[in-house]
Amino acid sequence: MNERLTGRVSGTESSRVSGTESSRVSGTESYPGFVGRRPRFLTWSAAVVGAGLLWAWGGHRWIQSGLRLLWVGSTQDVGALQEFVATSAQVLSGVLGFTLSVVAIVVQLSADRFTPKVTELFLREKVNFYLFFFLILANVVSLWSSAALSLYVRVGPAEQQRLGLLIGLNLLLGTASFLVLIPYFRFVFHFLQPASIIHRIEQQVRQAVLGSLASRRSGSDSGSKGGCFSRYSLQLRPRHDNVAQQQRCAGIQGAVGMATEQHSLSHQRCGAIIGQCLPAHQRCLSALDEIKSIATSALRQQEGSILLEALDSLKSLWVFYAAHKAQLPPAWFLFTPALWRDPDFASVDQGLLSQIEAEGTWLELKILRQYQALFAEGLNGMRQASTLVAIHSRELGIRALETQQLTVAGWVIKFFNTYLRAVINARDIRSGYNLLKQYRLLAEAALQHHQSALVLRIVDYFRYYSLIAYKAGLFFLSETFGFDLGVLAQSSCALGSETTEAIVQALLRLDQDPESEQQETTLRGIRKTQVRVAAYFLRCGREDLAKLIYQDMQHEPLARLQSIRQELQSTTAVIATRTESSFWEFTDRGENFYFLEPALQPYADQFFGWFQGLATLQEGQESVELP
Repeated sequence: MNERLTGRVSGTESSRVSGTESSRVSGTESYPGFVGRRPRFLTWSAAVVGAGLLWAWGGHRWIQSGLRLLWVGSTQDVGALQEFVATSAQVLSGVLGFTLSVVAIVVQLSADRFTPKVTELFLREKVNFYLFFFLILANVVSLWSSAALSLYVRVGPAEQQRLGLLIGLNLLLGTASFLVLIPYFRFVFHFLQPASIIHRIEQQVRQAVLGSLASRRSGSDSGSKGGCFSRYSLQLRPRHDNVAQQQRCAGIQGAVGMATEQHSLSHQRCGAIIGQCLPAHQRCLSALDEIKSIATSALRQQEGSILLEALDSLKSLWVFYAAHKAQLPPAWFLFTPALWRDPDFASVDQGLLSQIEAEGTWLELKILRQYQALFAEGLNGMRQASTLVAIHSRELGIRALETQQLTVAGWVIKFFNTYLRAVINARDIRSGYNLLKQYRLLAEAALQHHQSALVLRIVDYFRYYSLIAYKAGLFFLSETFGFDLGVLAQSSCALGSETTEAIVQALLRLDQDPESEQQETTLRGIRKTQVRVAAYFLRCGREDLAKLIYQDMQHEPLARLQSIRQELQSTTAVIATRTESSFWEFTDRGENFYFLEPALQPYADQFFGWFQGLATLQEGQESVELP
């Protein structure tokens, strides 16, 4: 399952971006619940054409013959017809009961497995109403037909025609009641597919956003976000706030009460607008919570495909919302009672909530909070879930950079730091190992978009959490920080960014004096990264940056330097004797910390040549053991 999930994320990422998400933004996507619509349409078309050909060939004559026999039977034996209609009524009532029982059981099992929202979605579907209305109608017709036939003792010519029509109607409804079960049960089981449920819930958020857009286009919103909207939003806050908040609200309400009649009307208009946004907020929050519930259930049951569908749904909602955010009314971004009571915001500090409201980023924060919960749920368990969350978070951060939404990109960075804190607290080194690559890729994207300030922030966070991991005894994770900082320094140098030297300085401050064997291994790993980066700088003609690394390492014991050099040469020697052009083991990241590319080996030798006495030490002994 690991390979399948990883392949699905990496191998189809471009197609998802170019195809699925773009179609979702336009609102014309074909959900998994409706995948294969064209083949299904062709199947039904073929069935209709076949029925038409059968009718033209003579099928209508068969039906006329059957009705003629029925007509004759009705005129000969009314008791037999009465027994037939009574039996038909019993059969139809059994069909209705069987259908209700099967559907109720299947829907309840699906609701218990995924989310109670399944029942609500199923009951809203009009297909169910139409089908059960038809079955009930067929039962009622059969019941009344049985009662009507029981009143006939003798029939005359006038009643014969009515009996024929009545029996024909019962046959038609009974036959249709059986035939309609085939496509209906197919619809039910198709409706209850996890992907279909997820995307139906997703559609609620889209409809809420589009509904708010429609309200603005109709001219119902007026005023500015900084005017009456913000004052009215304070009045909507819950009454169970602390005393200081109550006093502040009372003061604001008193000030508002002293306003003129014109301002009072303006406030009423603002209140009506925010009241229109309240149901939309409730639908959005409920839908996002339900998607997280489905993802959590899939995570605990080790169902990777369902988990990936839920994460894809959250990402597509982010993209859809980003495409329409600029057109939303100002009242949409204010905190309504639905937001204040939401579990993801109810426990957040008041000042931070004010910042979120001022930035208008509550929906992005809600999605990131779902990611945070799923990431924490996957630690030390289904680690693929944490990796998938990191991949999706990185993609959302890159999209924010592409659209110049630096505030949103800053929130994504904060949540990456939150993920790192969760990794360190849970001591899940493997999840942190995969997380750091996604964080580094986000930093590289910031480099490509010339966001130097964001890059330097991420570099400072790398150094900070590296020291935290080192003090917590997660030495390999600290070494991973060093490797990713080294790769980031190489990317910065390749792009000619002014952040390169700052990244190198941060990398040089990662190493700590070893006090144990594990710490010695970590230090040697970081030093290997620094040697690799120095060799890359020499290859690029940046000897000044390589000198910075040399000055930091010149006081290292020669025995340690010699050991590092031998280990780097050993991996290069294996490559030289084989046809591989990269490291010969498979890793999730596709990278190895202790592998030096053959093209960099001459430059590594040049770097080691700067250390006095190292060449003499190498000639005097083939292998060196550290004291």
